[in-house]
Amino acid sequence: MRILKIFLAIAVGIQMFLGCQLFESNKVSPQEIKSASAWSEKDQEPSFTDCDGFDQAIDKKNCFESMISNSIMDYISENPWESSQYIDEEIVLNLHIDKEGYFSLLDIVRSKAIADAIPNMDESLEIAVSQIPQAQPAIKTNVGVFVATTLKLPIMISAQ
Repeated sequence: MRILKIFLAIAVGIQMFLGCQLFESNKVSPQEIKSASAWSEKDQEPSFTDCDGFDQAIDKKNCFESMISNSIMDYISENPWESSQYIDEEIVLNLHIDKEGYFSLLDIVRSKAIADAIPNMDESLEIAVSQIPQAQPAIKTNVGVFVATTLKLPIMISAQ
């Protein structure tokens, strides 16, 4: 019986010594995390199902951008802006596409002059962006998950 206890104690000691590697943690450097999460050519940009018929990536991207632009322009055409001043200026919409493919307006880069000339522009653009159809979200292919993305949409505003 004593020999059995000694044998068990030695076996448990050896198992604990060999099993210590299971409790070690691997540290990943911030550079490795940044590198692994950086956008690559293999990752899939957001898209619309209407754009799936295109074979070339540039054609899909152009289709995607056109659908966004057309959706916003359709809203503005139905709800025209009025200005008492001459305007010929570019604004930039910073858009967010969440992990489910829904669009939201992060902010608008514009001059104070255009903001004063078209006082309801921000609210109007907020509504226009919310009416963009749901997209297929971007996919980070190395981990196979949907990810949120942002994009900049320049818009030329001209009024006389």
